[in-house]
Amino acid sequence: MKFILKWILRILLLLIVIAAAAGYFARETLLETAGHFLAPRGDYKADAVILEGADYIRTGFIDEGLDLLKAGKVRRVIVVIHRIAPAHRPFGINGDYPDIVREKLKAKGLKDSDFQVIVAPIRSPVTLQEARFVLQELAGHADKIQTAILVAPGFHTRRSYLAYAHVGEPLSIRIFPSASFTNYTLDQWWTDKAAVREFCAESVKLFYYLVFGHIPFKFSYSGTEKEAL
Repeated sequence: MKFILKWILRILLLLIVIAAAAGYFARETLLETAGHFLAPRGDYKADAVILEGADYIRTGFIDEGLDLLKAGKVRRVIVVIHRIAPAHRPFGINGDYPDIVREKLKAKGLKDSDFQVIVAPIRSPVTLQEARFVLQELAGHADKIQTAILVAPGFHTRRSYLAYAHVGEPLSIRIFPSASFTNYTLDQWWTDKAAVREFCAESVKLFYYLVFGHIPFKFSYSGTEKEAL
């Protein structure tokens, strides 16, 4: 009996060593796959593009939304900004920030019918509550959208996409994820400290959302990630 147990332990140890060696030699492929999972993107066509901001909206996101509008891949640009207290606004910005964004978009040649700025309240869990507020606002709009491209920051995209898709499903609004990178690139992201920190943080937050039931335990909706042009 002891002889059999020794052989079983040896075999298990050998399998662990083989698995560890395989993981080491294939680490870049595994990390690349993990990065693409958390930051899905594709070439889509939809009714609108939702640019997910926070206290402010990134210039790169605006540029991406305008490119989609000019290319005829969307009909409207939706800018999402969080509602913040005046004392928390960035120093040097005078006036109401959402109004400033609206004026800047008009200065770029957009008409009122081309865009919408939605100021979402900050409630916990933030991304899920934001998705509920934004999509309910869009569902009640006269020109109701049925499909939307969600432009979200980097590795936050998977969690944001799942939250928006979950909320959008009963509203008959389909969401297509599109990760945008302004601080780092997806290519060899594991060599960038900021990217590694965000990857780890967003992995934990995604796990939290799934375990505590904020979103269903699923990673895609209706094959939306497969419907790229």
